[in-house]
Amino acid sequence: MAVSSPDRRRRLAPPPRPGEHARGRAPAAARIPLLAAALAVAMAGALAALLPAAPAWAQQQEIQLDAAHTDFDRRNERLLFDSIRIQQGPLVVTADRAEARDLDFERGSWQFEGNVRISNPQTTLESERAIIYFADHRLTRAVAEGDPARFTRVMPDPEESEVQGTANRIDYDLEQGELTLAGQAALRDEQREVSGARLVYRIEDDRLIASADEEGDERVRITITPPRDDNGDDNPDDGQEEAPPQEDGGGSP
Repeated sequence: MAVSSPDRRRRLAPPPRPGEHARGRAPAAARIPLLAAALAVAMAGALAALLPAAPAWAQQQEIQLDAAHTDFDRRNERLLFDSIRIQQGPLVVTADRAEARDLDFERGSWQFEGNVRISNPQTTLESERAIIYFADHRLTRAVAEGDPARFTRVMPDPEESEVQGTANRIDYDLEQGELTLAGQAALRDEQREVSGARLVYRIEDDRLIASADEEGDERVRITITPPRDDNGDDNPDDGQEEAPPQEDGGGSP
């Protein structure tokens, strides 16, 4: 008598018809793409949780431009503006005059002259002239020149204070949050002033890197101002003690 086992019965079971699958299960060939897709979705979710959100400056925002007067010089491919104002989010650029080749902010540069001001809620850059670079519809870099160009940053924490900088040329990298001051450069706060041929200020880290010129003529100089007391005295303790009162000898001569 032939004895059949469950394994033998499974081996002898008729194959499924074309297009017919076992109940509740997909064929192996179909399960592989489904598994790969599930893994891809899971990995994408994990990466999204690990990676930080895009910074504010990287997010696309509309650009608004208004001016008192506009002149389109088609022959020389120039756009001229008087009393111009450009705003993108909290970032605002104003100047007496501006020149550009077109209105495409995807990639290009603009030239500004006269009372140039670039500002956001905490940072202000002022100069007589500046070249501003745009990429992917964002202001990415500004090179300001003046006699001198001026930079101000408000430090909100722990107590509100200001950092001020001056130089003949200030290169402001908005994407990196870094300013490079060159030519009679100086940076100061309420208690310190640092001057030199070249200063690099990293805004978010509140870090300053100073260097002299190659000839060594303009060395790095640091000036520290002692804090004032409540009475406005720079030196509240002058090192002199009040003499104690003399005792009476107990009688007259």
